[in-house]
Amino acid sequence: MDNVVAELTAQLAQLSAQLKLLNAQNQPQPSAKASPWLPLREAAPLLHCKSARALKARILRGGFPPDCYRQLPSASGKRHSYLVNVERYLRTLR
Repeated sequence: MDNVVAELTAQLAQLSAQLKLLNAQNQPQPSAKASPWLPLREAAPLLHCKSARALKARILRGGFPPDCYRQLPSASGKRHSYLVNVERYLRTLR
């Protein structure tokens, strides 16, 4: 019985060390700071919108603070893509 406990303890220690190593390898680089501006497809679920299209409709209706999104024209100027700053929007709700 003591042999089984010792073996399980050794396996647990090994798995713990492997987990620490994996976490250390997967840490994002501090110099590569992510932009707070997200495309509609990524921002919609964070803001509990049904879809990116629903979030865009909300923006176009004027139901979204203008300082919390950016409208980026395409090269032709006929279409636009939108970026949303989710963090800034959540701060406006407080």
